[in-house]
Formats: sequence, structure tokens, C-alpha cells
Amino acid sequence: MVKTRMKRSQCFAFALVALPALLQVLFLAGCGSDGKASEEATGKPQRTIAVNVEAVERHSFVDYFDLIGTVRGANEATLVFEVGGVLETVLADKGTAVKKGAVVARLDASLYQAGFDEAKAGYEIAKQTYERSAPLVDQGAISDLDLASLRNELEMARARMASARYQLDHASVRAPFSGLVDSRFIDVGNYAAPGAPFARLVQTDVVKVEVPIPEIHFARVKAGDDAWVRADQYAGRVFEGVVTFVSAEVDQLTRTVTAEIRLTNEGRALRPGMTVRAKLIKERYSEAIVVPQDAVVITENGPAVFLNVNGVAESRLVEVITVHEELAVIGSGLEEGLMLVTTGARDLVSGESLEVLP
Repeated sequence: MVKTRMKRSQCFAFALVALPALLQVLFLAGCGSDGKASEEATGKPQRTIAVNVEAVERHSFVDYFDLIGTVRGANEATLVFEVGGVLETVLADKGTAVKKGAVVARLDASLYQAGFDEAKAGYEIAKQTYERSAPLVDQGAISDLDLASLRNELEMARARMASARYQLDHASVRAPFSGLVDSRFIDVGNYAAPGAPFARLVQTDVVKVEVPIPEIHFARVKAGDDAWVRADQYAGRVFEGVVTFVSAEVDQLTRTVTAEIRLTNEGRALRPGMTVRAKLIKERYSEAIVVPQDAVVITENGPAVFLNVNGVAESRLVEVITVHEELAVIGSGLEEGLMLVTTGARDLVSGESLEVLP
């Protein structure tokens, strides 16, 4: 009985002595090289991600506004008759191109012609009377006052003739510029009142595009800047123009200012009223770090990129100044010479192994 108790005590003491050595063996067994034990424990071996990389470099870069604009004729006018009368002839109807100064339509001018003929005859009589009477002053046949009265009558007759000539001339309406008759509001045989709209003339060989510039950016756009216009109806075609005007007033509803782009409209492809896309220069960068937009990922801490550091992915927070046409301008966070992951960044986790594709 005593011997048995002694054996048990000796076994317990041996266990206390051997326990630290046992724990040390277990610890060493669990810390195998290269984390193999960790991989076996989780069942998830470390990934190797295939990526493309390129060296970070500085480039010149131009940032643009992409805006929606509306096409207007370079000149637009509503044609009116300055005198009233019955519309007799339309020489340039809707859809007709006319040159500057061409007659677009005429009124029945018979009354105006008669009025002019009468006024001209009166002027001729007054002129002859004055010319015959002028020498009589020296002879004492008429007084200076009588001659002055005849001179006044001559001037009034000349004014009446000029007025009648003006009315006769304006019984026709002429094009104030070369353009296209876009619409007509009075039919032949109807009375056209003085000042009433007769037709609308639009210049379409040259057009302007009105675009709204956000208030915070209007100082970046100025007259003389280049501009490029595209229309969905003409895929791949670019119309080049120049900014000719930037409004000095901010629209209170939209908080924008209006800029006008003037451009040559070859083939009259762009029609007044069309909606188009306009690209204007926003800012020029002479030496900027420019990276593909796909290289930038959004994290909870902000925009970031991944670098290839000795075959391992390393995350780096960056400041993105602007993005245009799938390129991002980086303000801070990157330096020249670093190897940037350009494709595959969205699947990466910092610390993962990289396989750089050729």
C-alpha cells in the first residue's frame, strides 16, 4: 500500500518536470517554416496574383470639361416687312438657301409705285421752279424771301420723294445675311402688316454652340480657347471650334455661365436646336504623375494603388486630383520609378505574392 502511493507521487512529480519540455516541443511543431502549419490549419494557401505593372512616370496632361450644349445658328433673324400690303410673291420659300441682300418676298407695290411717281413729279416741278426763279432775284422780280420759300418747297419735295422711294423699296424683304429660310408665317394673298413676322432666316454654314459652365469653373474658360464638338448622329466625327464668348452673368437657377463656341458647319450637318457634346480645356499639366484609372482602388481610408515591391503587393494611399478618359492625375502618394500595378489591382490584398505578366 505504501509502495503504491510512492509510485503515484513519483509519476506526478515526473509530469511536472516534463510538462515545460512537452509544451516547448508542441510550440516548435506549430511554428514550422514559411507558415506551412498556418496554411494547413486554415486550409487556405497563400495566393499568387497575376498582374501587369509599369514604372511610375511624369507626363504632360490636359484635363477637359465634358459638357452638353445646344446648337444655334451663328445669326438668326425674323424677317418683317416695314410697310404693309398684300403678299404678292415669295421668291425663297422654306428650306431655300439665300445670299445676303437677295429678295425673299415682295408685296403688291402698285400703290407705293404710284406714290413714288407722284412724289418724283412734284420734286421735278419744285426743282424747275426754283432754278427758273433764282436769277430773278438779281433782276428784282422776286424777293430773297420768295426765293427762300421756293428753296424750302424744293427740299420738302425732295424729302417726300425720298420717303416714297423708301416705302417702295421696302415693299420687298431682303436677306440681311446668307442663310436658310427656316420657316414662313404668311401665305401669298394675305395682308402683311408692318412689323409682322413674315419668315425666319438662320445662318447654318457657321453655327454656335451654347454650353453651361459650372460657376466654380467659369474662370478656367476664356475666349480664344479651342473646343471640340461631337453629335450622336455623327459617330466618330469631330467639329473643331473656338470659344468666342463667356457670359459675365451667373444664371441664378442653374449657377452656371454660358459660353459660346463658334465653328464651321461643313455640309450643314449640325442643325439649330440639336443637343451635342462639347469638350473644352479645363486645365493643362506640364509634369504630372498620370496612371490608369483602373489602377486606383477605393478603400475605407481613401483612394489607393498597389505597388510591386520585390514580388509582393504593397498598398499605398494616394491623392487623386482629377480623372479624364480613364486616366487619373495623382497629386501625392507616388514617386517616379515605383512599379505600379496597372491591372489586377481590384483583386489584390496587401502582402499577397505577385506574378508579373510579360
